[in-house]
Amino acid sequence: MTRGHLVKPTVSKPNRTTFIALVVLDDAIRNLQAVGPLKQPQHGVRLALAYLYSTCLSKNRDPFDTLWLTLLGRDRQPPDFRVTWAGTQFARICQDIGVRQDIELGEAMARLRTDKPATSS
Repeated sequence: MTRGHLVKPTVSKPNRTTFIALVVLDDAIRNLQAVGPLKQPQHGVRLALAYLYSTCLSKNRDPFDTLWLTLLGRDRQPPDFRVTWAGTQFARICQDIGVRQDIELGEAMARLRTDKPATSS
């Protein structure tokens, strides 16, 4: 237990659905950095947040809600701190769902981005 909340045992390799949901959130944070706050609707991001929340034992909504508001630019953070704050919430979500946020996870997310199939013309 952490701060009175149940937490899952930490694993270094999440299941495929959890991994894809984390990639969706990481992409949203990267977009926040590159182009600024997201415009609604963001169905993929909302679905990823909802799925990941459903898998956490603590049922603490704070990091999920805070990340959503930060991605939309509706938080209280200064714009130049938003990406850092979003990354902090991502780390909290990883901890709550029992996924180790380590180099392996980062490398796997980077591989997924570079291994996207080419579109045919």
